[in-house]
Amino acid sequence: MRDVVEFADGRVRRSRPALAAEPLGAIAVGTGTAFELRRDLPGGAPLYYRVGHGRLEWSGEPADFHEGGPPPPPDPGTLLAMALGSAPAPDSTPLPGVHRLATGVTVRLDREGVRVSRHRPEAPMTRRTPVRAVGRALDSLARPYAIAYSGGLSSAFVAVCALRAGHRPLLVHADLGPRPGGSVPPRIPGLRCERVRLDLLELLDHHRVTGEEPFPPLPDTEVPRLLTERLGAHTGLPVVSGALLDPLMSARLPDAALGPRGWRLLTCEPFHVSGTLPTLSQARALLDKGVVHDPGRAAADLPDSQPVSAPPPPSPTGADRMPGLTDKGREALDAARRGSLAVWREHLEALPSVVGRADAASAEYGDSDAHLPALDPRVLASVGALPPARLGRIRDGCFQSHVPMRTAVAAHRVEGVRKSAPRHWLRPAAAEHLHRERSKVIAELGRGSALADLGLIDPTALIGILRDGRDLSAQALVLLRTVWLDRWLRG
Repeated sequence: MRDVVEFADGRVRRSRPALAAEPLGAIAVGTGTAFELRRDLPGGAPLYYRVGHGRLEWSGEPADFHEGGPPPPPDPGTLLAMALGSAPAPDSTPLPGVHRLATGVTVRLDREGVRVSRHRPEAPMTRRTPVRAVGRALDSLARPYAIAYSGGLSSAFVAVCALRAGHRPLLVHADLGPRPGGSVPPRIPGLRCERVRLDLLELLDHHRVTGEEPFPPLPDTEVPRLLTERLGAHTGLPVVSGALLDPLMSARLPDAALGPRGWRLLTCEPFHVSGTLPTLSQARALLDKGVVHDPGRAAADLPDSQPVSAPPPPSPTGADRMPGLTDKGREALDAARRGSLAVWREHLEALPSVVGRADAASAEYGDSDAHLPALDPRVLASVGALPPARLGRIRDGCFQSHVPMRTAVAAHRVEGVRKSAPRHWLRPAAAEHLHRERSKVIAELGRGSALADLGLIDPTALIGILRDGRDLSAQALVLLRTVWLDRWLRG
């Protein structure tokens, strides 16, 4: 059911029963002569809207905007951007005329018509530390609850915060089988961990895509959602996730305290990889040009680059190019990515820094039933109150990010915490799945491809990669997204 708001005879009239915006993370304010929808902070369920002449329709379900027959397919460039892993523009949906209410956006209906405008949300203020703020966010949950515990820094941090708040939640670990670096998570003293065996390759199976989904599902967001769903079904408890804490508390090398006159740069990675730079000016010049990373993470798990300017728009994951693009596809993809990037830059510039980081990370994470302390206003306020130098530091010649999380976990004597990039497991799992199923995928692509019918890709290039296998790992996520999208288009 969608809420319909119209302006007629000098007054605002709403459908009955009227929807509540608060469960969708938005605010609705209505008077006799005006109605306004706005979203101040990221989080909550998505809210979709469509505007017309003196009319505003909104709902939390995209299916409410279908008016008979299947919806038209998304724009070709948008489809290819999805395959590459680019986050869509913050207010876009694949449905023509239907938008998603983005953070910092106000939709107002009055006698002048419908206006969509940006506003800068007030950044919440607090003196709480992130540890206390996460604890207060957990206090608001109906207990008992479980924590999705991967063994990574973010989930270990949430577990420590729960202990500091006096909670004793169950840790539930998704055992995805043998993985690089081992699958046994480090022990959290004081908490019990329960392992749940899951078949990750079964979750990656593109045959689960029916084509009836309102939006094209992608493995990047669908698989984590299914993991949360399976963990919740196993425990019978609400599931809390540390997702988004990693990008929320990340820091850049220029933010770190560089010491008197910046001398620490000369001792820091990447400036002494091939010999110490002789002068500070050379180090600063290299910093201005290059990209840096946290050397505590495994190199194979790092994204392709971490820009030294922030906050960046959501960036593609996986390969930096898409195989098999035709000239038409390349042109459509380039236009879509340029347009989306411009919208994201304008959007993030209008938001407080901490809100922008959370909003961009939330767009990449997707919708999930997991409780995310990272999006709690108290947590956003606590991180936003920290000076950047408190989030990153140079120690023993290495740049370290996520200092508040590292400090809290170390104080609880948790050892062996994984410091890989979030969802580091998805790319090798995609490669393993495609290698196992490649004969079936090759046969399906050989019979036909909806993306090829649109003139966007040459399926023989994808078939060649699958048959050869040598480039499969580097291109795995792009290929798997393409297969999922093709399946959705064909229904």
